[in-house]
Order: sequence, then structure tokens, then C-alpha cells
Amino acid sequence: MRSLPLFRFNKRARSTSWGIALCTMFIVASFSIASGLRSSMDTLSDNFSSELSLVTFPGTSGIDFFESSALVEVEDRSAMGVLAVSSAGPDHFVVFAVHDPAGVLGEALAASGHDVKVGASVPLSGQAVLESETSQEVTVVGRFSSALFSPDWILGSLELLLELTDRDDGSWNFAVVRSLTADERDSLESAGFSVQPMVSIVEFLDSSVAELEADAFWVLVPSAFVIAVLAYSFIGAEVADRRHDIGIIKTIGAGRRRVFGYLMAESALICAYGGALGLALGIVMSYAVSTVASHMFTSVFVIEIQETLLVASYLVTVAAGVAGALIPSARMTVSSPVSDLREVGTY
Repeated sequence: MRSLPLFRFNKRARSTSWGIALCTMFIVASFSIASGLRSSMDTLSDNFSSELSLVTFPGTSGIDFFESSALVEVEDRSAMGVLAVSSAGPDHFVVFAVHDPAGVLGEALAASGHDVKVGASVPLSGQAVLESETSQEVTVVGRFSSALFSPDWILGSLELLLELTDRDDGSWNFAVVRSLTADERDSLESAGFSVQPMVSIVEFLDSSVAELEADAFWVLVPSAFVIAVLAYSFIGAEVADRRHDIGIIKTIGAGRRRVFGYLMAESALICAYGGALGLALGIVMSYAVSTVASHMFTSVFVIEIQETLLVASYLVTVAAGVAGALIPSARMTVSSPVSDLREVGTY
């Protein structure tokens, strides 16, 4: 017995497949962001395994400056820096610069001359005047992103920070030191320095990413529900339009199992097509977001696409669509051929 083409790839089928594709794209993008954050945090954890420590010299009005010779014992494991609280119009910002020839920080943080880069939370652009102990006109040339320094800060050059603070070269007011021993820590603290481990920052971020990873899987629930509803609506509408044709194949000998197989196969086909389209859109969107972010600022967080997550997203899409088609398909198999033939199909 020849199969009757009950369904056509019409306007309804196209709109349903696009709806399924958008849901799948949302699942892929959510998994990609969560996976990228996990990969980034693993990289940061590796970089911080040496236990970076922030060293400052507390003073009566905040943190005082000190000479490089004060940290001579750990200078080869130190990134030295200068920061200053500066005003730009009605707002106040922290402006900082780092000197890191030993690569202690594990991230590139550099500016030149009077060009500055601003954090994601700083609303400055174009030309601005920073005022600390002196006034300096600066030009915002981009943004920086760092695992160590706040997005509310402004990154400048050492030359600019020394001019703002009216200091000579070789003066610093903070240092990031790698792998401090207990004796070195005690020596610094006895000299009046404050030593604060920075590993806790990464541990806090890591716990936040773990929560985000768990939440990402909950995206499957509403997305799968929407896909099931779309499949239910599609199969229900198509069956209603072609009930007369289904009655014909029942009359010429097609049993309930065969009719049910027709309907479920068509549901699986439309969901497989929409899922494949959604995977492609999700991959393109994920890489597009990653590319745009990398051009806007150097980000420590990336978007990563894993094959296992793509397979899981696709299987969830197809399974949800097939599950959504179960009810209208099963309802159609129990109807009598006589009642089906009384229906006039709409084409």
C-alpha cells in the first residue's frame, strides 16, 4: 500500500520549524555561555593556584606610597602599581596603572600616554579631565576587563598616574605578589604592610559560576515545553485539515499502529529540521556574541560550544516535539473511518 502524503512543508510547517529553531537556539546559547564561564573560571583558578596576594601600606589617609626597595625580597614575583581616586566632573573614579614585567597577573593591562581604558561600569567616553593632586586631560580609547580589578575603575599609564599623584618614578602604593611564604608574609606585616590573599575572589566567582551552570539546565524545561506545544499545535492543525485523507487510508486497510506511525514520523521530521536549524543559529549567535565582545574589550570570559551540549540540545528538541505530538496522534488513531470520511479536508 502506497503511503499517502498527509503533510506538506507549507506555511504552517515553516513557521513551526522556525519556532522550534528559536527555542533550540536559546538552549544552545544558554549552554554555551555557561560552558564558557566554566572554562574561563578553570583557567583563572589555574592562574591563581600560586595564591596571589595584595600588598599595600596603610596610612593615615588611606594607603601610602612606598619605594621598590621595600619589596626587594619579592620583587621578581611582584606586579607593582599605582592607584588614585580622581574626579571627572561630578563623579569620582579610581584610576590605576600596573607594571608587570614578570607576568604575575596573567592578563594584559596596559595603557600609554594620556590614553585610558575604562571598565564596563564607567560612563566616560571621548575626552575627559581627571583631577587628583593635579589635573590631567585624558582620552578614552576603549575598555578593559579584568579578573582582578573592578569594572568601576579606569586603567591608565604609569606616566599618567605619576602625574596625577605628583610622584616620582619608582613610587608605588600597591603590589600583587605571587607565592608568598609564611616568613615573607610575616616580614612584610612586621614592616607595616597589609597583606590580603586574592584567592578568595576567584573562589567567590567560581561558586557563582557553579550556580549559573545549574540554572542553565533549567532553561531546558520552558524551552522543551514550548517545543512540545508547537508540535502539538502543528500536528493537531494538520490532522484537522487532512482528517478526510486519514479516513481514506484507514478504509483501505491502514491499522491504528500505521496511522500513529505516520503522524509521529511527521512530528519527528519537523522537529529534527527545526532542531538542526536551531543548532546552526545557536552556534552562529554564540560566536557572533563572542566576536563582538572581544572587539569591544578584552574579556576574561569567553563563549564555548561543546559537542556534548549540542547533542543534548538536539535530542531534547526532538524528544519534546515527539512528546507534544503524542496526544493529537493518539486521538486520531481511535476515531472511526466513517467519522473521518465525513470531514471535508481544507487545502
